[in-house]
Amino acid sequence: MYVESGQRVRGSYAWLDGENADAAAIAQQMDDLHQGLLMKVFAAVVPTADSRTIEQRQLGRVLLEHLWGKSVMGHQLHEAVDWLISASADFQWRDLVRPFAELAPLRDRWGELETLVMRMANLLVAVDGETSDSDNVNLAAMRAQMKEVVGEAEPEERNSQADTDNARDALQWLREEAARLREGASVTAAEKPTPTAGPGSSPPKSVVQPPSKSAEPVDERTPEQRLAEARAKLDQLIGLDAIKDQIQTLTNFLKMESQREKEGLPMTRPSLHMAFVGNPGTGKTTVARIIADIYGALGILGKGHLVETDRSGLVAEYAGQTGPKTNAKIDEALDGVLFIDEAYTLIDENGQDQYGREAVQTLLKRMEDQRDRLVVILAGYPVEMRKMIRSNPGLSSRVGTTMHFDDYPPEALCRIFELIAKKSKYTLPTESRRRLLRGFTYLYIARDRHFGNGRTARNSFERSVRRLANRLAALTEVDRKLLTTLEPDDIEVADVTQEHLAALVAEPGNVRVHCKHCDQPVVIDDKQLATEIKCEACKEMYEADWGEPVLELPKPAGGTANEGDGAKDVIVK
Repeated sequence: MYVESGQRVRGSYAWLDGENADAAAIAQQMDDLHQGLLMKVFAAVVPTADSRTIEQRQLGRVLLEHLWGKSVMGHQLHEAVDWLISASADFQWRDLVRPFAELAPLRDRWGELETLVMRMANLLVAVDGETSDSDNVNLAAMRAQMKEVVGEAEPEERNSQADTDNARDALQWLREEAARLREGASVTAAEKPTPTAGPGSSPPKSVVQPPSKSAEPVDERTPEQRLAEARAKLDQLIGLDAIKDQIQTLTNFLKMESQREKEGLPMTRPSLHMAFVGNPGTGKTTVARIIADIYGALGILGKGHLVETDRSGLVAEYAGQTGPKTNAKIDEALDGVLFIDEAYTLIDENGQDQYGREAVQTLLKRMEDQRDRLVVILAGYPVEMRKMIRSNPGLSSRVGTTMHFDDYPPEALCRIFELIAKKSKYTLPTESRRRLLRGFTYLYIARDRHFGNGRTARNSFERSVRRLANRLAALTEVDRKLLTTLEPDDIEVADVTQEHLAALVAEPGNVRVHCKHCDQPVVIDDKQLATEIKCEACKEMYEADWGEPVLELPKPAGGTANEGDGAKDVIVK
């Protein structure tokens, strides 16, 4: 957040006469403030070394690893956390968060910053499972100090001219404060301070500074390797068959055009800007990242990186700032992909949003002028995205491809859940699978535009693991099997009560599975999930891991229903 905000400051104030135009420097200076802020939050919750718990000390280790780029263990960790608490005493809240209170392009992020700070503080307080009266006092004091900063920065009258007049002073202060904080925050584990360091002392400056966030890592992979890895990531995604086919077709076309260029043949270069339409959690951002990799591997884009943003990253709060802010974000995405989530919020139906309109016009010009260096992907809900593209001829003519991300059916949600579980070495027996499949089927049938898709699967996994932890806490002996098996009572499906889930599982049900060898479908009892069955077509054995829920229609009067007499199944898709 701090680094991105530094780039936003550069984009908004680059036009000031005599101003330093080094965007990377401003981003690094903001990064220095971010390091000081993390130290200050930790020290505010754990004000003295003897008050910290084992869990808080471990979070201190994570924080130090984030700041220094290397792990600190053993007695070094004890001394380093002592230093972290004492060194931050010299940092002032006002200095660490001042850019978000005083710099106009960042004021709209104050609420986001305050939320993140309090979330970190509450995590530190609650990590040991207890919240004391002193913890609450520390949290309240920190919240009051944050509010005080906003109060000090709030003038009686504010206008864009005053912001411009104060910008140079603010940026000069930023450079000076960042340099001072770097002296206090940027030390390596090899140069760890001694426990006797005083509260106001400054540890030695690091010989090896933490790498700048703007530094570009060198990709040593060949284009062929990069393309193969991107394709493998795409193939590993569950579902999205239509999307995969579209991407493969587009990849094949671009490869052919590259070969034609080498032979000196005429080329056809279509617009590569896209629209991704679908509900949340359907994999739009993940696919956008893969497309960026593919374009980079094919040489279509120089870097092939992805920059994510939304309305808040393009539209400013005051007149005259949206253009520079949008251009700054586009500059960040040059030679890569700019992914704009909820893009429809840039255009309102009544046409009164002049700031959003300015952002769109700036975007359209850059999409056309730098089409060889920039690919823009607009993402959002299907209905809103269709209205947005149709309402603006400039967008409809530039967006060459629209990809529709369908909601994940129950079987796909179960496979996502299992994929997450396998990474953590959890297994799912038959009854647990039935419970998951029934719960996800219920959610899928009753879904609306806010259906969580993949996020629902992840949330359900996290809740299930917490239920397992609560169950194991009551046991005196715990072995590896208990630690790695999610039993039926552990399974929790987000937004479905345990009573309702139990009622759903009580009913009999069938699923349609496909042979792993010949793809022959067969309908089986869902109590056979996670068991070996024999394919009647190829006679091979295979595991029926998951299947499509099947609701059988009532049998016709006077006979039995089977596939031979025309009876049909209703498959949830």
